[in-house]
Amino acid sequence: MQIRSLASSDEAFSDWYAVYQSAHSADYPSGPRFLERELRVTYEGHEHQDTKLWLAENGGRAVGAALLGLPLKDNLKLAEPEVWVRPEARRRGIGTALLETAEACAHEYRRSSALTYLEGPSAHPTTSGTAFVEHHGYSRRIVEIARVQRPPFDLNAITKAEEEAKPHAAGYEVLTWRGRAPDDYIDEYARLEARMSTDAPLGELDYEAEIWDEARVRRSEERAERMNRGHWTAAAMAPDGTMAGLTRVVLAHDSDATGFQDTTLVDPVHRGHRLGLLLKAANFRNLLRDRPGVQTIWTWNADSNTHMIAINEMLGYRVEGWAAGYQREL
Repeated sequence: MQIRSLASSDEAFSDWYAVYQSAHSADYPSGPRFLERELRVTYEGHEHQDTKLWLAENGGRAVGAALLGLPLKDNLKLAEPEVWVRPEARRRGIGTALLETAEACAHEYRRSSALTYLEGPSAHPTTSGTAFVEHHGYSRRIVEIARVQRPPFDLNAITKAEEEAKPHAAGYEVLTWRGRAPDDYIDEYARLEARMSTDAPLGELDYEAEIWDEARVRRSEERAERMNRGHWTAAAMAPDGTMAGLTRVVLAHDSDATGFQDTTLVDPVHRGHRLGLLLKAANFRNLLRDRPGVQTIWTWNADSNTHMIAINEMLGYRVEGWAAGYQREL
């Protein structure tokens, strides 16, 4: 068995992606998938995040894949390894060799903490991956529940909940747009993006606040476009002109199969006005107006985030799986 490094722009990344697909299909057959073209952009590296990639081959056949994410602007002690092995090639030391390779790289970059996420279906709270990382000293620090919304959508129920919430948000204005954040709101938009790393429940994760500014927002938007993804966004503006809340959905331009509920946040000083519900309902309507054929929208919430879970269930999201964050000191 040989392990070699590669870049997401290499032809061999198709083999890397095939391993990723094989492992996910075995462990979480109903789960959402990133397309190869999307991951090629995601893992190419930029000024805020570097990514190292490795491919394990046996007899010329790709049997394992790994990556190491390296934050470059914040969380500088953190490394983010992920490992996948084809189901038929497991329990042969391939995953261990890939993890050791990734952790050795983390030491080279003077990272002292490793964080990895695993996913699975709701019917199975553990997978071969959870047993693997626990064997290597990682402990579960947070659990997020994956929910998905599928047609037929109950638009009447959503409208009813929205109308009941509006009196609680008197004085606030909900704006929606598609694509880039308007220049007039970019600073407030970046401020709320930064709050996502501190205000969302983190369980027992050791994770520092992220640094967001206009350049980082624009970089994120540019990468999404290169992934061939569109953005649908709703923002709540407070009477004083500040942005009180934000939500966003991303969906491929050429496929209705898989939408992802991205950032959703209400600034703590503006909570209690049902803005989370109003934002998600308005953005959902905005999305359906442009893409009435959307088949799934996925969202994740920490199991302790009962308020947002209640909103999602009111909008029609149903439990499908879980994502667990595992961490250990290096």
